[in-house]
Order: sequence, then C-alpha cells, then structure tokens
Amino acid sequence: MTEIYSAGDYDAVVKQKKRSLVLFFTILGIYIAASVAIFVYFLFEPYGTPKRPWLLLSECVITGLFVIFAYVYLSIKFKKVRRYCIFLERILNREPTSGEATFMRFNSEVTVKDGVDLSSMTLVEWSEKEKDYMERRVMLDCEKPLPDFRAGDMIKFNTYSNVLSSYDIVNRTVLKDSPFGSDFE
Repeated sequence: MTEIYSAGDYDAVVKQKKRSLVLFFTILGIYIAASVAIFVYFLFEPYGTPKRPWLLLSECVITGLFVIFAYVYLSIKFKKVRRYCIFLERILNREPTSGEATFMRFNSEVTVKDGVDLSSMTLVEWSEKEKDYMERRVMLDCEKPLPDFRAGDMIKFNTYSNVLSSYDIVNRTVLKDSPFGSDFE
C-alpha cells in the first residue's frame, strides 16, 4: 500500500513546532529585557523629568506591539502547527479502518477538521447493511498531493477518522456498465 504519512513527516512537524516556540520565547525575552531596561531607566530619572512621558509611551508601544505579535503568532501559526502535529500523531499511532471502493471524483471544497485543512473525494462503496451502493466522502490532507486516481478506479484504502492514510489501486478499469457509469464519462 502507498502510505501517505510517514514518521519523517511527524519529525518535520515537531521540528517546526519547536522552532516556532523558540522564536516566540526569543521575542518574549527581548520584550521582557526592553521592558525591564525602560523601567530601570525610569526609576533612575528624577521626579518630574521631561523624559517621563516618553518612557511611558515607549513602554506602551512595545507592549502593544508584543501583544499584537503574540496574539497573531500564537493564534494562527503556532496553533496550526500544533494541531497538525496532533493530527499526524493520531494518524500514525492509531488503528486504521480499511475499505474497498470505486473512486468517483475529487471535491473542490476545503473543510477544517480538528484544526487541519482537508479536501475530500467521493467513493462508491457497497453497503452490506443496505444491500446497495452508497457514496462515501473520504477526507484528504491539503498539505499532501492528491493521489493519482481516475474515475472508476477500484481502490483499497485505510482511513483514520475518515482521513485517507494509505491506499492501493486494485483495478484501473472504467465501470461503464455499473449504475454509476454515467458519472465516469
């Protein structure tokens, strides 16, 4: 089977997460050092000095800039990296669900599941319970290239939480005589 995710992917995301934290804490250290320097300078100035409003203004400015940076950085970049790290850890360490189905099409809309951007594909699968063919939407990671599927390909696949983790193309024939043949043309 063609594996979509590997331990190398997880290691790369963990490194990216660590680099993000190092950058954040470096900027936090610079902010704290600048704030302490301004405060100490403020303490050594005589009462009523004309520098006092400028020192307070500079402290307010660097605090505002740090708060804006921290909010944007932690809520966008770090949050996405952290969520993707958790996503990969779950996919690589949990038991997948197996299936076999016929590929119909890739869907263009992007959805967010557990903080990760996912697209989807439509498969036609035989349901033993319903005794009929049913459409199934399997999610695909937007960070990875799309698999080389063509309409009508019979594929075996593994999913975790309905996200494709590995696949194998069993048969590349177009099923024109099936009830879904008009979808393949």
